[in-house]
This record gives sequence, structure tokens and C-alpha cells, in this order.
Amino acid sequence: MLAGLGLDWGCGTGCLGLTAVQIPTVSHIIGLDIDPANIAAAQHNAVVNGVADRLTFLLADSYTPFAAADQAALSAYAGRIDFILANPPTSEGDDGFGFRRLVLEGARPFLKPGGVLFLSVSYQYGRIRIHRLTQEVTGFTYGGLLASTDWVPFDMQRPDLYHCAELYAAEEQAGGPLHEFRHLAAADQILNAQSALAHFQRTGQSPLSQWQTHLFRYEPVTDQGWQMLMETMETYQMDTGISNLADQYIHNQ
Repeated sequence: MLAGLGLDWGCGTGCLGLTAVQIPTVSHIIGLDIDPANIAAAQHNAVVNGVADRLTFLLADSYTPFAAADQAALSAYAGRIDFILANPPTSEGDDGFGFRRLVLEGARPFLKPGGVLFLSVSYQYGRIRIHRLTQEVTGFTYGGLLASTDWVPFDMQRPDLYHCAELYAAEEQAGGPLHEFRHLAAADQILNAQSALAHFQRTGQSPLSQWQTHLFRYEPVTDQGWQMLMETMETYQMDTGISNLADQYIHNQ
């Protein structure tokens, strides 16, 4: 699936793009990042690794470069991108998926029909949130889990991860879907964010999670196809009484 032209959203110092561009079928990757220091480091790393001719890094806010020339250069790739790599940070003030929705929404003008998006979503977010992305951002189908680490500590000794856990717990308290951690002493025991945070505060033990990458495929629906889909969903909901198909799918799993 990694072939042709690619974008690396929020490229940081370039590690994903640097790795992917060494695959022979990948022709070129454009990295986008909002931090000038990250762009400078990524450009340096591309030179050091001998792939500077196959990587371009642009200073940008999401998919919008700051420089007019860079905007024009990126817009020339509209509808031509084969794949997008994205490892977004946790967003604040929502369910933590704000940046991930932004990645999918902004990807639509660039991806070819059938193009793929490799999205980093860690295990603790839970399957419901992942599957709901395709309801919240039309044009994508969920292709499943691509890669995962083994169980590793979600190290709450780190201030950034501890803060993430606080955000997760606050969202659960506000009525959001539960997160899913695993207990350090028993990986078959599931903990929600509130329980995981309380356990850490009491014992100093971090819960377990997995760092994962999920596949989303861009399959835009025509106006006629969209109308047919809506009619089918309405009929299904009337016949079954089920109003949230993603929740039903997760329940059936």
C-alpha cells in the first residue's frame, strides 16, 4: 500500500517519512509540520540519510502551508496523493480525536479514490471511537488494524501521558465512551481511564496499552450513491430500531 506519492501529516523530525521513502515503490513524500525547528531537523535528517531528493518538508498548519509558494506547490498535488501517514497528538477540549478528524477531513482533497491513510490511534482510545471516525468524516472506510506493539506501559510517570489520562478520565465523567487500558499485573483485565488513573495514584503502577496504526481507505461516494446509502440506513434503522450502526457493530464484535 505504500507506493507512489505520499504526505506525512505532522511530520515532526521526519522519522515516518524517512522510513517510508526508502521503500522502492515510494516515489516522493511531502512532510507537513507547524514547528520550524521540526522542519529544519527533518530536512537535516533527510540529507544525513541520503534521501533529500525524495522528501520535501513544508512549514504548515495542518494541510495549509504558510508560504504562498508552498501553498501553490501543495495544491498541485490535489487528487494525486496515494497515501498519507499521520501520528497526531491528543487534542484538548474534546474527546482527544479532534486532530484525527482534521487529518481525515483535510485528506479528502488530496487523496486519489482508493488512496489510503495510515493513522496512529493507540489501543486505549477504544474501538468505538475508531469506527465512529468513518461516520463523522464521510468518504472513508475502515480497513482494520495494520500494526501494533506488544503490551507496553502507558507511562504515567511522564507528565504528558499523565495529563492525557486526566483528559481521558474527564471525558468519561462527562458521559463519553470508556477508554480501554489493561492492568499491569493482569493483561486480561480491562481498566477504563478513571480506574487506571486512580490505580496509578494509589500504587504508582502505570496501566498497559499498545501503540497502533490503523488503515482508512478513501472511497468517495457520488451524490447518487450517498442518497442510496442514506435510504438504506433509514430503512435498516426503521426495521431494527438501531440508530447507531457503529455501536451495533462494536457490540456484535
